[in-house]
Amino acid sequence: MKSCTFAALKNNPEPDKTLMKYFILVKIFIFCTLILFSYSLWQRQPDIDDAWIGEHAYWMAEKGYVKSELMHGITGQETRHIVHHKAFTLVGALFISIFGFSLTTLKSVSLLFLGIFLIIFARYVWLNMGKEAAWLSLLIIMSNALIFQYSFVFRPEIMVMTLGFVSYLFLEKGLSQERKLLAFLLGGVFAGLAAATHLNGLIFMVAGALLLLWNKRIKATVLFSLASLPAFAIYFYDFSEKFGISYWLYQINDSPALQKSSVLPASLSFFAKMLNEQMRFFHSPKEITFSLLFIFLLVVNFKNLKKHSNLLRYLFLLIVSLSLVAVHSTSKYMLLYIPYIFLIIITSLYEIYQNKSSSSAQGVRLAGQKPAVISLLLVLVYLSVNSFWNVRVSFRKFDVEKNVRIAEKYMDPNTHKLNILAPMTYIFNEMGNFKRIQSDLSLAEMQKAGKKIAGSQLLNYADSMKIDYLLITDEYKDRFKISSISVADLKKYGFTIVGNEPGIIILKNNP
Repeated sequence: MKSCTFAALKNNPEPDKTLMKYFILVKIFIFCTLILFSYSLWQRQPDIDDAWIGEHAYWMAEKGYVKSELMHGITGQETRHIVHHKAFTLVGALFISIFGFSLTTLKSVSLLFLGIFLIIFARYVWLNMGKEAAWLSLLIIMSNALIFQYSFVFRPEIMVMTLGFVSYLFLEKGLSQERKLLAFLLGGVFAGLAAATHLNGLIFMVAGALLLLWNKRIKATVLFSLASLPAFAIYFYDFSEKFGISYWLYQINDSPALQKSSVLPASLSFFAKMLNEQMRFFHSPKEITFSLLFIFLLVVNFKNLKKHSNLLRYLFLLIVSLSLVAVHSTSKYMLLYIPYIFLIIITSLYEIYQNKSSSSAQGVRLAGQKPAVISLLLVLVYLSVNSFWNVRVSFRKFDVEKNVRIAEKYMDPNTHKLNILAPMTYIFNEMGNFKRIQSDLSLAEMQKAGKKIAGSQLLNYADSMKIDYLLITDEYKDRFKISSISVADLKKYGFTIVGNEPGIIILKNNP
């Protein structure tokens, strides 16, 4: 899909031939990154969201609606849960129906959408800036630690990112040509799908409409907005008379996971959220090195980037919208607008390293060095830091048989009759082998809501809920005050400590 947004680039001469030989190094680094990425897929350590969100898809595939036994006791989720990532849950349920429930099945959903995104993005860059820029874009994208990690986690960000980017391409196409109403319609459909996948995706509906208004395209704004609504309506597919808007609001307002305290008044906290958006960019070294590269290239090449005004406007609108919509300032939400940062980085590097269009940028000197030298150093730092993070992710492996061994060693053979309290990831691959698997996180969420569940109170709760086994990891031993439980407490509530495995203690309820 070609765009006149980059028309000026297409008319520029080819990059300096002396630089062409260095692209073999780019290809080598891409090859090494892909090898590392492939290795990381094998027995990749599960993310907590693989289980948390994956269970939603499991019950959708099994029962045709979403509930959560992992979060049993939190806002009635064990009965029905309607605050989930709707379109993403449906795709996950489809994968489970085809391939069966497993960690790999769930993780592969995001991997599929990464593949779709890479094809679309690389083709877009190739058509507008040439094959060298396309190769460079693959290097920058696949080395990015957020992409590397979350493209194999059952979370909706990669899917939302892909749908949102397709929406932007249609908007750009419509703005670059006259009477392209179909492009605006399709842009609205994909923006609505992004919002139905995760409510943070509403930023694409907002930013898309505002971008069209910014360009004084009133008719296009109306068409885009109207087209986005039916697609977004997918979000409400599991609403019913009994489980409708009031139940949805109850599950949102009373869920400890969605609550975010603020010492500021509501009116001021609204504006404080925008100021906190920078936390996504400077969360840790992997985000900092990426942000510094982006900010530097944005500043030194801003004069040239002005001709890509819609790209700059759209990114600005997305950042502001996300700061207002998102509940948390976690860096993974940056994935939603990271493609546009990638475009600015690639475009700026392209313009700095080619002959004529880079003259203004190369004329700027910082600390006695040309931007070309500084940008190269920043790219190398970015690649080094993010690659280090990617290596760490790749070598953390998951032993799925560990859960089976614990069950066989310590539990009664008829596990399908048992209720257990266990880590979130215990559902891999034990889902369906127990009557109920409740997560330790659910108790932690109850603690956040003010319920006292620690020490002997933990045993009292477990006994009242007819939980047969407690599997308490080191992460929760202190939180649940396991060391404070006395022999008398164990005897009072009918529990015995039956096992101590590395990182986990197993307690059995003896009715």
